[in-house]
Amino acid sequence: MLTQFAVTRLEEQLDKYEEWADRFEDLPLYFMTFHGQQSIRSVIDTMQHAVYVYDVCHVVIDNLQFMMGQEQLSSDRIAAQDYIVGAFRKFATDNSCHVTLVIHPRKEDDDKELQTASIFGSAKASQEADNVLILQDRKLVTGPGKRYLQVSKNRFDGDVGVFPLEFNKNSLTFSIPPKSKARLKKIKDDNGLVAKKSSSGKKGAAHQNPETCLGQDPNPAQPNTSKSSG
Repeated sequence: MLTQFAVTRLEEQLDKYEEWADRFEDLPLYFMTFHGQQSIRSVIDTMQHAVYVYDVCHVVIDNLQFMMGQEQLSSDRIAAQDYIVGAFRKFATDNSCHVTLVIHPRKEDDDKELQTASIFGSAKASQEADNVLILQDRKLVTGPGKRYLQVSKNRFDGDVGVFPLEFNKNSLTFSIPPKSKARLKKIKDDNGLVAKKSSSGKKGAAHQNPETCLGQDPNPAQPNTSKSSG
């Protein structure tokens, strides 16, 4: 996490380690000291304490299957997962706190993309969620695989789509490839017409309204991450 925060390999710049460590320590970031299978009641109580004492407004649970453990039978695990998802949904609503829940998908064929139905367990997890994000990783025989983040559910305004991702080994982070940022987007004018390039190579005149850019949201909804706990 420190490497991701500094966006560089600090082992190669040890003289900057103390500086970045001090800056990381100042972040409003808190960690729950839970490991392995845990009681949902204990986790919720700890989250409640974090919201009350530290004003935490975004909790990340990574991940659901690890927290549940492996002791329960398959039939009981589905019911237990539904109960846990419902408890997190109630906590988020009652405390006005974002909850990001990581759920590992079911095994799918390598040539198939993950779908909302690939989420482990019943449909309750996707039904209760306001947003569903899927990290796709398509393996290619001819070369490196393609990774992208897919928004498969968006309760805010319904817009869904994909964002290509490129892994940076130096910073251990994912980001949108530079070439994707320069991709030409169709722009609609007030009359609903689409501005296209003319035969001479010049763009047609059209009033550009940022709110009508296809695939763009001028003011995307972002979770408040001023305080974190995970």
